[in-house]
Amino acid sequence: TLRAFRILDPACGSGNFLFLGLKALKDVELLTITQAAGLGLDREQDLVTGPHNLLGIEINEYAAELARVSIWIGEIQWRMAHGYPPKTTPVLEPLEQIECRDALLAWPGEGADRRATEAAWPQADVVVGNPPFLGGSKKRGELSDDYFDALNRVFGDRVPGFADLVCYWFDKALKAIETNRLVSAGLVSTNSIRGG
Repeated sequence: TLRAFRILDPACGSGNFLFLGLKALKDVELLTITQAAGLGLDREQDLVTGPHNLLGIEINEYAAELARVSIWIGEIQWRMAHGYPPKTTPVLEPLEQIECRDALLAWPGEGADRRATEAAWPQADVVVGNPPFLGGSKKRGELSDDYFDALNRVFGDRVPGFADLVCYWFDKALKAIETNRLVSAGLVSTNSIRGG
């Protein structure tokens, strides 16, 4: 059902792809409501889609908070534009499913026991987004030696160390599709990742 459909942007920035995902879900729901009414079926009293359908991961705390606000603005604007009153109790609810953390690596443990592992993504139906681009030759300098080495330890058998940073998001999405944890993915990239 649309109520349970989940869209994940694992590098959501300020939330533009999530904002567009919310709009698309709400448009699909309105179309089904309109068509059902045309067939004489009862209409839902309120919409079942909303910010709860969206999941995000963003490493920058400010951007993650901006994504939460953008999603709520999108929800309110869509409802008002289509004749649905905005929620008022409360106007905004927490969007804790927009997580502020690394989408690729997790660092469990303390001190000397702290060793990177692959970060888990929340369960979703689709992944969308515009992951960060950083050429393979620039990764070590931009990300730090420790982070670069951790990426190679965790993903070395799946993503070559010289690959653009964006390739890790493609790898994780493909792995989720192959294990039936994800239906589809649409990620922005450059042509340069096709070369190897």
